[in-house]
Amino acid sequence: MTEIITIANFKGGVSKTTTTVMFSYILNERQNKKVLCVDFDPQSNATEILNKTYPKPIRKAKTSFINGLKNMNLVPAISKLSENLDLLGADWDLSLFPEVADNFSKNKQYLILQALINKIKNQYDYILIDTPPTLSVFTNNAILASDYVVMVMQSQQQSFTSSIKFVSYLQQLRKDYSGKFDLLGIIPCLMKTTGTVDKEVLDEAKQTLGNAMLVNILYNRERVKRFGRSGIKNEDIWDSRTIYMYEMVLKELLRRIEERNK
Repeated sequence: MTEIITIANFKGGVSKTTTTVMFSYILNERQNKKVLCVDFDPQSNATEILNKTYPKPIRKAKTSFINGLKNMNLVPAISKLSENLDLLGADWDLSLFPEVADNFSKNKQYLILQALINKIKNQYDYILIDTPPTLSVFTNNAILASDYVVMVMQSQQQSFTSSIKFVSYLQQLRKDYSGKFDLLGIIPCLMKTTGTVDKEVLDEAKQTLGNAMLVNILYNRERVKRFGRSGIKNEDIWDSRTIYMYEMVLKELLRRIEERNK
């Protein structure tokens, strides 16, 4: 059974892309799962990091993501980075997607990605979708194509209030489109271990959002910035500790999926 997960939030700079690529890496390298990472953000940061992590792909895409969307066939746009990890990579041409969506009726504009992913999802154990930090045809397509949405929430007041609004937005989107997705959980991220404000915001988030908040936390780590420059590495203890931090968060999310499937 394929699990399709979108990593999202209204707010930018809250580690959506890093979380998406780290989960893709861990599912591939540590759990031997077949994974498709979908970079649905024209800024293409996820594509950049994964191409640095896997500089010698097994097979490069024959066409661009936007051409795959135009032709209603994503297969030629998929790169095979390793035996178990594939990438639907983005570039700035993907910013033309709203124009592609305009060719569809209003009630189908947000269901394009869902229709195309449904054609290929059986090849994978997990499909992870990275989204732009805005409300747009990109975000709505990604969410409605998913089984689960995972929110990342920085331990700052504005990120917390944005997350509350995002939860309400998800509820409305699910109602309007009879969506099948669930909010799987909210990841506290970029938290400083000694930050007083960080702790205050996290405590308030737990009181307001309850069990939606994950127990495991993504702390602010300098090594994550290094991964952004060099690709994900596992060469020393600091690499290992950073990967382990993301692995614990991912395991908590996968336990939630297992419980819901039961």
